[in-house]
Amino acid sequence: MRITLAWFVALVMLAGCATRGAESGPRRDRDVITAEEIEEINVATAFDVIRQLRPEYLRSRGQMSLRDSEPEYAVVYLNGVKYGGLEQLRTIRAMDIAEIRYISASDATTRWGTGHFGGVIEITVKT
Repeated sequence: MRITLAWFVALVMLAGCATRGAESGPRRDRDVITAEEIEEINVATAFDVIRQLRPEYLRSRGQMSLRDSEPEYAVVYLNGVKYGGLEQLRTIRAMDIAEIRYISASDATTRWGTGHFGGVIEITVKT
């Protein structure tokens, strides 16, 4: 009887997990904004896209040192090349974007070197 009960419990748990995943649909990555997501909203610039879909990308990561009281914000990269600060997001048309990806400070430092204390907003445009 124990084997039957354990089997039944495992079957119920497995069925519950399968049902939950089917109902929720595909999982969205919090660090990526896709072209499909951008097409669903009516905005003009990359800044507007981020402000509406992932505003946490635009927030300061706080003061990084006792000497420098300026907050650190993400650096913008366009097609893998440093493009500037957050203000540059207003110069990129939403309709041209293939993907927007947030990269953490530690991953950005590994990839591009120091100076990315606020992380990176990497934008890939459509070709």
